[in-house]
Amino acid sequence: MKNLQKYGKTILIFLGILLVFSLLLTLFNMTHVLFTKGTDTLIFIGMILILFLIGFSWGRHAEKKGYLEGLKIGCSIILLLIFINLIFWRTGFSIERMIYYIVLILSSTLGSMLGINKKS
Repeated sequence: MKNLQKYGKTILIFLGILLVFSLLLTLFNMTHVLFTKGTDTLIFIGMILILFLIGFSWGRHAEKKGYLEGLKIGCSIILLLIFINLIFWRTGFSIERMIYYIVLILSSTLGSMLGINKKS
């Protein structure tokens, strides 16, 4: 039960950060500071950074095997993103999207591996 609360809290933090990040990008796009191609790149970099930081945080609190903690939280968030994507946009799976999700999972895994080495 404690792990479930921990996962839920992390996913809520992820969704909150994602919402704020999306609102900022929308504001920049509406004021013509960014263009569509720049927005896509910033979303990709932002998602990598967010998942890396979440993985780093999980790695700092892990006892051992930080890569497994990163894989668990990364896969949980990716499953949530796939679920949201299927419900709202109803897009299918493509090779590009699968590579995108794999990069995000690797980002959280790398973050947790670095996080477990930086434990205090």
